[in-house]
Amino acid sequence: MYPLIRTSLLSILLFGSTYLYSQLIANGRYLSVSNHVLHAYSEIPSTELVGKARDIIATTRQRALLYERLIESSHLIDGMVVNRGASGEMLDQCDSLLFSSIRYVSLAKLSWLDEASKAWAAIESSKDRDAWLRHPRCYRSISRDMLLGLLIAMTRSPPRFEQHLSQLMFMIHQNNGFFGTGPVYVSYLSPGLARLMRGFAKRDLRIAPKIPDLIAAGYSTAEIEVLLNPAGYTSHLGGLTAWLEMELNDQGLHLGDSRLSFLGAADSLVAPFGKFSLTDQRLEWITDRLMKADQQNLFFRYLRFRSVGGLSNTVRLKLLNELITMRQFPADRLPMDCDRHSDYLWQRANKSANYDPIPCQIEFSGVDFLWMAALLLEGLDSSSLTSH
Repeated sequence: MYPLIRTSLLSILLFGSTYLYSQLIANGRYLSVSNHVLHAYSEIPSTELVGKARDIIATTRQRALLYERLIESSHLIDGMVVNRGASGEMLDQCDSLLFSSIRYVSLAKLSWLDEASKAWAAIESSKDRDAWLRHPRCYRSISRDMLLGLLIAMTRSPPRFEQHLSQLMFMIHQNNGFFGTGPVYVSYLSPGLARLMRGFAKRDLRIAPKIPDLIAAGYSTAEIEVLLNPAGYTSHLGGLTAWLEMELNDQGLHLGDSRLSFLGAADSLVAPFGKFSLTDQRLEWITDRLMKADQQNLFFRYLRFRSVGGLSNTVRLKLLNELITMRQFPADRLPMDCDRHSDYLWQRANKSANYDPIPCQIEFSGVDFLWMAALLLEGLDSSSLTSH
């Protein structure tokens, strides 16, 4: 069964890689021009926004703090994030590992270290022996998006993460590529996740020599994923993968691809016909495609600017101002289903706004606000803005 599955996957990837490269050749010049435009835009000051910089930053931090306090008071079950129904019942606990991990990273980036420490401890507690759970009260098998969330949490190098990573790799090796009990499309390790795990493992000299072959052979599939699904939930996972790779790059961990990468093979075949290699354009092409597919998605726009080194103070301030003025993030309470359709905006197209009045019945955790606030406030030099 497994050889047939692997052959099918490789055939799909080969076809997708060839089509992807035809797109890259055609769009190479466009990306180069687009990158220059974004750089130029990032350097254009906004006198109006700079004058309001202190207020924008203070409002963002105050709202993030309000949301975090409300999360702590009513949206944590066993320390992990859930939504709440009209009668206060727990909802969406089976998505908790991903969103609890995003909350943990957000808290750490906001320098709320006590809260971050508790958030990581709760994530650790969701582990049952060697198996990671979506939530202690969810009995469905872990899936690829939940595993991606766990890797996102590991970018902060939390306590004992090397031990957890080593045990996870050994378990995957013992189970022939499965990290959960679900079907292949849910709980079988994808080449893209294997590549990310290999990147983490290589930085620890105790783990690096023990990387299983399946993980050592990982390669990027994000290009194919965003090519086939440029908008919606799958694209959000592609965006998180791009974010994770850029985060590791900033930490000095450049992932690379294995010798089995079809994208690498295609690169050598089409190199004479293209001005730029895929290695030079990967993240720029991924984030550009995501942003064009959903131009209102603040996370995708952040990723696009970050991919070209264009996250200037001015850009961060502009995006922050947009964040705090979005009606989907109320100033005095957590968001509800009467504010928007989705519990997490950046995974749905067009901001998931509700424009038709409906009763407020479900209260969301607001982790999506914490995430963007943390990413945009990180490294923001408010003194240079206010003294400009």
